Amino acid sequence: MAASGLPADHAVGDIPPLNAAATVEKIAVNAVMAGCPPEVMPVLVAAIDAFCDPQMNAHGVQTTTNPVGPMLVVNGPIRNRLGFNFGAGCFGPGSHTNATVGRALRLALVNIGGATPGEVDKAPLGWPGKATSLCVAENEEASPWPPYHVDLGFKADEDVVTVLAVNGMWPITDMHHEAEQVLHHVTHGLAISGPCGGHDAPNPFPTVLVMSPVIAEMVAGLLPTKQELQEHLFAEARVPLDFYPPYRRQPTRDVLEKMGVAVENDRVPIVPSADYFVVLVAGGAGGLQSAGLSCMLGMPSSRPILSDPGG
Repeated sequence: MAASGLPADHAVGDIPPLNAAATVEKIAVNAVMAGCPPEVMPVLVAAIDAFCDPQMNAHGVQTTTNPVGPMLVVNGPIRNRLGFNFGAGCFGPGSHTNATVGRALRLALVNIGGATPGEVDKAPLGWPGKATSLCVAENEEASPWPPYHVDLGFKADEDVVTVLAVNGMWPITDMHHEAEQVLHHVTHGLAISGPCGGHDAPNPFPTVLVMSPVIAEMVAGLLPTKQELQEHLFAEARVPLDFYPPYRRQPTRDVLEKMGVAVENDRVPIVPSADYFVVLVAGGAGGLQSAGLSCMLGMPSSRPILSDPGG
């Protein structure tokens, strides 16, 4: 509790569906159970504050039948200071900080918010990323573009945590070393998460692209700015209209027309606009790998990580 810089009874937010107050004391209890060192308390405080932001739709995330759960993205110098893994295997095992911070958030959502699987959390299957809440840092040093928190308007030297509502992850592994082929593969790898799986098009929530540094450098050689990459993805990461059953095709066109989104060559965009693609660089130098992550029900929410929130 002392490491948070806040009073023990300070309420960071009310976690749905119980809307119980996430006090610093309760957050600390869950952090201890998760195995967190005290130094990560400011990260957890910021993450829970972000999760309780109305744009995250925390009640929906906590109770839906969709297997959605929070993913944390950490940016800024704190990544190095607290030992967040943003290199090889950053989504996998081996990082005490990533694992325990993600676990502490999940415990808080269940123990404070009341999202008990099968009773309140109605997801029939869930997914492994929900078990501990995904927690990853961005490999800012190896990125050819400004880091994600700078895209959001924060300064490069600020410490920031972003919470995204993620319901799945899939690998996009390349065996080629030609930049054009790699970009093509990444682009169409994202399109497999297209909206034809029962949702109106396009999906009104972000799609996340995480590229390893080698992939990012190759893509940046063709598209020097992140905005150019986002615009390319919006134009090309699409699904054919005939992926939909015949009775859904005209209603899909109608939805897109109301949104002002053009269907070009009978291809349906998977998100409403280019800025719905969240582009991150993480991972190590070995291999040509990217990953796509689909989001549902909530919009990304970010908070600065304050070393002394009460100061």
